[in-house]
Amino acid sequence: GAWAGWIDDAAGVRARRGSMSRVAGMWEKIRVARGGAADSRLYVTFVVVSYALSSLGGVFVNKACLSGFKFGFPITLMLCQLVFSVSALSLLRAFNYLEIPRRSLREMVFLLYPAVLLILNVTVGLLALKHVNIPMFSAFRRLSVINVMILEYYILGRTSSPRVLLCVFGMVCGSVIAAIGDLTFDPLGYALVFVNNFITAGNLVAIKKASQVVRLEALALFYYVSLAALPIVFTVSITSGELVEALHVVQARPDLQSLWFLLALMLSSASAFSVNFFTNLCTTVTSALTTAITGQTKNILQTLLGIFTWGYRVSFLNLLGLFVALISSSSFAYIKFQESAAAKVAQPGTPPSEPANEHPANAQDPAGSQGTSVPLAAELPTHRVR
Repeated sequence: GAWAGWIDDAAGVRARRGSMSRVAGMWEKIRVARGGAADSRLYVTFVVVSYALSSLGGVFVNKACLSGFKFGFPITLMLCQLVFSVSALSLLRAFNYLEIPRRSLREMVFLLYPAVLLILNVTVGLLALKHVNIPMFSAFRRLSVINVMILEYYILGRTSSPRVLLCVFGMVCGSVIAAIGDLTFDPLGYALVFVNNFITAGNLVAIKKASQVVRLEALALFYYVSLAALPIVFTVSITSGELVEALHVVQARPDLQSLWFLLALMLSSASAFSVNFFTNLCTTVTSALTTAITGQTKNILQTLLGIFTWGYRVSFLNLLGLFVALISSSSFAYIKFQESAAAKVAQPGTPPSEPANEHPANAQDPAGSQGTSVPLAAELPTHRVR
């Protein structure tokens, strides 16, 4: 019943919008020709489920590569993600499904700063994921919101409400309780997660600052930052010898020549693009509320499924802490959505269905895409796919 309500609300928001993406517009023509509301619901359901699966699956396929198949080459994984993302966005641009404005060399040079932070963010995130089980990784990654709030206060002049601060305090308490009860405690893994959180904060603030300078929407900025990061990551993978070593390991180990590993590697490569693309598409064809609710559902499923995957051992204290952290995170998302929606209403000429100056993914997941892929779309205005 709740899903049907969200889908009905999403269809209504979608019908009221003057600007429609080409993908959504094509489906709208088919729906009108057939005269069936069920077709519209089917399309919206497909988009919502695709967003949830892409966001949920990113952490698991990367964990499968790193821990399940013991393919410990994070730079190589990131190189695959960047190649896939740039190629997919270039194809969408070539076939006029996505408008990516041209930018000057000076503006491209400015994007080197967020590109370097992006590389550090994803690389350290993948290393941390290798050492920490998924429930604890997710709980600690959501604490990156603290670093983001501090940097936004000093750099962007933004402050948080007491209700938001209370939710963050609950997230911290829940994560500490869960850590005390973690039977697979790994000091190196924990240290890497917290370093990842600091880098994530700098990365997100740099992305927001870059969007103001180069005046690009989410997917266009995702394209240019990935394009700037690609030669850097390729050079590092060659000079460090990791790419060559990774190829040798694949040739030497039969398990890495299986179809299962190939599937996991392909899904890992596609994870960054799919998260960014479906986050934008979900917000375009539904509403910010639907995206936020879907994101919180994903967080809950990610924690529950993570309990039954690699490297997790159950304890009561750990489960209690994870539950407190999840409740606090959900409350954080709800309050952030309320505040951003209220700010949107205060701005004349804008529909109340979308928050002002914030993408709904900010509310649904304080850690972006969990630091194991490229989290750009979650921080910027929605990019309309033509």
